[in-house]
Amino acid sequence: DAFYRLLARVCHRGDFPFGVLPGPPRISLAIFVHRVDDLSPGLYLLVRNPQHEPALRQAVKDEFRWQRPPGCPNDLPLWCLVQADCRQAAQTISCQQAIASEGIFALGMIADFEASLQQHGSWFYPRLFWETGLIGQLLYLEAEAAGIRGTGIGCFFDDVMHELLGMTGLGWQSLYHFTVGGPVEDLRLQTLPPYAVG
Repeated sequence: DAFYRLLARVCHRGDFPFGVLPGPPRISLAIFVHRVDDLSPGLYLLVRNPQHEPALRQAVKDEFRWQRPPGCPNDLPLWCLVQADCRQAAQTISCQQAIASEGIFALGMIADFEASLQQHGSWFYPRLFWETGLIGQLLYLEAEAAGIRGTGIGCFFDDVMHELLGMTGLGWQSLYHFTVGGPVEDLRLQTLPPYAVG
């Protein structure tokens, strides 16, 4: 339930915070599920804009199953593409960072890239990143609210992600990655008393 609640929060429903962005959602989430209770490990796709579903089905590999996960709310556009252990794939795509494979799940934010830029022009490029940033901030907050943690993954191999999904060309592009899991506190960090200025 917590997993589905978290994903529902990042869906664009015209309300805050996504209402501050112009236009409909342009980002979908390719999710590597590793350790979610009552959900098989595998590769899932959260289609945040229902109008993108036909194009995404065309863009990804034909062998993907597109099955609704058990217990998934009807209004959550989540699809299981393949049931598999995706930990190594997630880690490889994330520049071999273990945080992508050792958590509860990791994800890539996949943008409706080429059509967006053709329709709106170059100014829309940063708009795509504004949307990924909003999604990332909500993931941080929702993970904290659930008693876990999240972090962005700035280093990732976008072409490897595209290849895994079967995407070619510039139609869909992986713009940002994120992972959610249990925290590992960095004991090297310290809080020191303030120093005098003068």
